Amino acid sequence: MLKLVLRISRLNIPYVEQVSWYSAWLKPSRTMSGPEVSPVDAEKSFINPEVQQLLVELTGMDLEGKVFRTRRTTIQQRSHFALMTYERLDETMEKMRREAQRFLSFVPLKEPRSEEVTVLAKDDDIIGFDDSKFVFTDITFDATDHDRTVVVREVDEPNRPVFPPPVFEDPYLQDALARKEHEFVLDWACWFYEPDDPAYVKLVQCVFDRTVESNDFEVLHSTRHFATLVFYLALNGNIPPLLNYFGGRGRIRDCANLVRLQKRLLPNWRFAINSSDTDLKIVTDFVKQNNRFRDSLKDLIAFLKDGVVLSSTSPKDDASSSAKTTPKTTVHADNIGDSSGPLGDLSEQYDVKLIKSEEGADETSKQESRKKPSWTL
Repeated sequence: MLKLVLRISRLNIPYVEQVSWYSAWLKPSRTMSGPEVSPVDAEKSFINPEVQQLLVELTGMDLEGKVFRTRRTTIQQRSHFALMTYERLDETMEKMRREAQRFLSFVPLKEPRSEEVTVLAKDDDIIGFDDSKFVFTDITFDATDHDRTVVVREVDEPNRPVFPPPVFEDPYLQDALARKEHEFVLDWACWFYEPDDPAYVKLVQCVFDRTVESNDFEVLHSTRHFATLVFYLALNGNIPPLLNYFGGRGRIRDCANLVRLQKRLLPNWRFAINSSDTDLKIVTDFVKQNNRFRDSLKDLIAFLKDGVVLSSTSPKDDASSSAKTTPKTTVHADNIGDSSGPLGDLSEQYDVKLIKSEEGADETSKQESRKKPSWTL
C-alpha cells in the first residue's frame, strides 16, 4: 500500500544584500556630489574588526577622570581606601581596566527604521465598544522582534502620542550642552530610544554637530559615545576639527589613526597610505595635501612645527592634573611616625608605634598605648 505524505514547507527565497547609496548618517552635502562618493553601508562598516580596533584606540581610557569619576546615581556608594603594595596596585589597576572596557562598550550604530504605519481598517460603528485594546502577535518561532507582525486594535484612533523628555529639544537641549552634559543627554537617549529609532538618530546627530561647533571633544572623549562621534565625522569626511583637537594635545598616534579610519571608510579618497608609513608621515602628508584645512588645523600645525601643546582648558582640569602630579610618599619605619609620613600633622597628636605582631609587644608598651590614642601598623 502506498502512503502519500504531504509536506508543507516554507519557501526559501535567497536574500540578496542591497547596499544603498543613502544612509541617514551621511549629510546631504556629502551624498549629493563629489568624486569620493561610493555606496555606503554604515552598519556593516561600523562593526568591521579593523574599524572597531581603530575606534577603541581613538576612544582612549581615562580611568580616573572619566570612566570611574564621581557620578549622580540613585544608590550612593562610599569611597574605599586601601593600603597596598605596588604589586597589588598593579593588579587592581589591571582589574579596573578590564572593567572599564565594559563601561566603554560602543553604542550600536543603526539605520533608522521605517515610520510607516498601515491602518488595516477603521470602523466608526464599533468605536468605544471596549475599554481595552486587542493585540494580535505573530508567534512564528524564527521571527525576530523587528520583523514579527503585530496588529493592534485601538479603542479609538490608530495611535497614542509619546512625549519625549524636554531635554531632547531646545532650549533645554542647548542649556544641557552649555553645561557640558553631553554624556548625560546621550545616555538618557540610549535608555529612552532604540538605536534604530529615527528620533534617536536625529538627536545624536544634533548633539554631535553642536559638539564639533563648540569644540567640546574633551567632554565625550573616553566615553562610550566617542566612537560613534568619530565614525560619524570620518564617514562624512569632516575630520579636521577632531584632528586639530588631537594635534593640539600632541596625540600624533590618534591623528594618524583618524586618517586611517577615514581612508578605510572612504576607499575612493584621494589620499595614499602605505603600510610602512609612520604616524608622523601620515599626519604630515595629510596637512600638506589639504591646504584648504589649514585654518582648521592651527593647533596641529603648531605642534608639528614647534611642538606646542595646549594646556588645560578649565580650572577643573588644572586641579585634576596637579593632583595626578603630586609626589607620593613611600611609607617605611623611619617616617611612619613623622610629619613627612602618611599621617602628616596628625603625627603630633598620636603616638605611632611600629610592631611586627601583638605577641611581640611587652606589657609596658601595651599599657602606654592605652593611656594615649595610638595607631598601630
